[in-house]
Amino acid sequence: MNKKIISVIIASALLLSLMACSKKVEIAGKTFDASKTYTIAISQSAERQSLDSIRKGLVIGMKDLGFLEDVNIKYIYENAKGNFNYASQIADAYKDNDADVIVTIGDISTAAMKDKIEDKPIVFAGVVNAEKLEYCDKEKNSLIPNMTGVIDSHLIMERLDYISVNYPNVKRLGIIYSSDNVTSQYDVDYFKFYATAYDIDIYTVSIKKTDDIEKALDNILPKVDAIALINDYMVDDALDIVFERAETDGKVVFGDEDEHLVKGAVVSSSRDYQLVGRKAAEQVVAIIKEKKKPNELKVEEIDFKIS
Repeated sequence: MNKKIISVIIASALLLSLMACSKKVEIAGKTFDASKTYTIAISQSAERQSLDSIRKGLVIGMKDLGFLEDVNIKYIYENAKGNFNYASQIADAYKDNDADVIVTIGDISTAAMKDKIEDKPIVFAGVVNAEKLEYCDKEKNSLIPNMTGVIDSHLIMERLDYISVNYPNVKRLGIIYSSDNVTSQYDVDYFKFYATAYDIDIYTVSIKKTDDIEKALDNILPKVDAIALINDYMVDDALDIVFERAETDGKVVFGDEDEHLVKGAVVSSSRDYQLVGRKAAEQVVAIIKEKKKPNELKVEEIDFKIS
């Protein structure tokens, strides 16, 4: 083969390579770089409206940043259904997949993934007590080399302030929570800490399984003026029973999110959880496009406000 033919072959190969690298796809007036497809593996802690909204916000955020499903991004999705053992199984399965980034939504999936995976980037979302869980320090610096994420603001003091101003007769507030949920225990501790400033007494009862809810309500309803809900997956699975019993006893239920509002709770804050997912998308893009290491990205906070 003479040198001229070799030169032509090399030039053709370079041209094809450049064309592949610059492959562009235009959809609905927006251009996407389709030269490479990335894989995002999502593990969601439970089937909840708030967590679904975070996932939706992630997908929308990725699209806004130039990554469209089936064009240059592929999503793998699993739901732990509120079960830590299942979340651990998902983490085991994700060890060997080809994901470029793992996104965990909610506490259960985040904790399971942290325990199992150290060699893939993890971006968490829908976590409140990241500092308590030692995911980050007070300055929001990541404490885990392969993890960063997005937290949403703690509004317990603001909720108590809302109750004190708008329901001054509520002096005894009841909380039911899962004894195995570390985050729920932190929320209870926060409630107890801040409640003293409002002359509100906090009464609590824990459950081991959702079937314990009736007994818990028998225990707590006679002692309190109202019930406060926290983001506890096990209690949320029995919301219909909680609201039915509270209404029968003439007790107000204070919720913590829009899903509680739909069920009939008094909700003092409106939280657009899609914002959490969109912010998580920014971190994912920084990892896959800018080649940032997770611990080079500070944990971000979405500051929800009392409405």
